[in-house]
Amino acid sequence: MNRYTVHTPIWHGTSKVRSIGIAEFRLPCIVTIDWKNKDGDRVYPNDYIVTEEFGTQYPIKRLPTGVQLRIIPIKDLELHNED
Repeated sequence: MNRYTVHTPIWHGTSKVRSIGIAEFRLPCIVTIDWKNKDGDRVYPNDYIVTEEFGTQYPIKRLPTGVQLRIIPIKDLELHNED
């Protein structure tokens, strides 16, 4: 499965929910969010799994380049267990 690192989460619309944008061509993938707070600690220290079935439940944002992003709230992400 592909791995993808998100460096900075986004605010999603008027709901003011921290989210990530994953390009459809990256699905399925394991996501790492390496965004850090002012003390240098990762705010989201876990890895998350995003399957195609899970990702396609979320709205699409089309970039000017033609890339389609799935906008997924971080609170909805499923933890990835490497068992």
